[in-house]
Amino acid sequence: MPDRDPHKIPIPNVLTVAEFFERFADELACVEHLKAVRWGAKLERFRCPECNHNRGWWLGKRQLVECRDCRRQTSVTAGTVLHRIRTPLRKWLWAMYQLAQDKKGVAALALAKQIGVSYMTAWSMLHKLRAAMRKRDQAYSLKGLVEVDECYVGGREPGRMGRGVETKSPVAVAVELTPTGKPSHIAMQSMERVDAPSLRKFAESKIAKGATLKTDGWGSYKSLAKSGYRHKAIVTGGGPKAVEKFPWLHTFIGNMKRMILGTYHSVSPKHLDNYLAEFGYRANRRWGEAGLFDRLIVAAVSAKPLTVRQLITGVT
Repeated sequence: MPDRDPHKIPIPNVLTVAEFFERFADELACVEHLKAVRWGAKLERFRCPECNHNRGWWLGKRQLVECRDCRRQTSVTAGTVLHRIRTPLRKWLWAMYQLAQDKKGVAALALAKQIGVSYMTAWSMLHKLRAAMRKRDQAYSLKGLVEVDECYVGGREPGRMGRGVETKSPVAVAVELTPTGKPSHIAMQSMERVDAPSLRKFAESKIAKGATLKTDGWGSYKSLAKSGYRHKAIVTGGGPKAVEKFPWLHTFIGNMKRMILGTYHSVSPKHLDNYLAEFGYRANRRWGEAGLFDRLIVAAVSAKPLTVRQLITGVT
């Protein structure tokens, strides 16, 4: 058997575009797939949203499940992030496929052109899916050794860098490391300002108490030790030294910024957390790329509905 070419990068066994269109050839195939994901092939996971009864039968012609007790009829999208959608399911699944398979994401304008919808429709579709991604990762708390830092997202601000900027959006970043020093999970969240209370709020929402926080020598990080964390400060002086001491932090920060600048160009501060959630969702599942599309479908049917008003205001 010939030696394996060390320069040949293996291609993940992901769903190809051709396979996608073969699997989801029409709306019926999309409904059947979502039904199986949400309730099981034989409705074994069905629960009536009205009476909580666990038995029902499928009405094939209407594409609804009817509760055997109260007779309420429920669609596969009811009560999910796809609640009361008007855009065909096939187009929604394509949007999920794009978000899951392209690490750079997909812009609303590009998606609108691909599936033939308005910009606003594509924008709302993507933000609903990002909200589902965000909800999925909120249940996880980083633990063990966790590197913490902050960065700034936005346009250039001439003459000012780092913590002195005013017009950019500050973002707190945390990376959980394995015992061997490899990254496991990450968390990112926007902040109103970079100060001790904001960093403490971020840590308490994303990092389990008792974890060891590895940070630079900035004074505001010292207060985290009083909130139930161990603290290890390393004075870096910024620049190349900071990258050398915190390589994984800077790798994820750099990749996140490239995603935003390269695909979305600029994002509104009130929607920034959804874009950060999109990046974090893929990053935290980077070793399971082959199943990422299927996992995003599960996240979508598990998330609660969102109104257009909630999407526009950024209050989800």
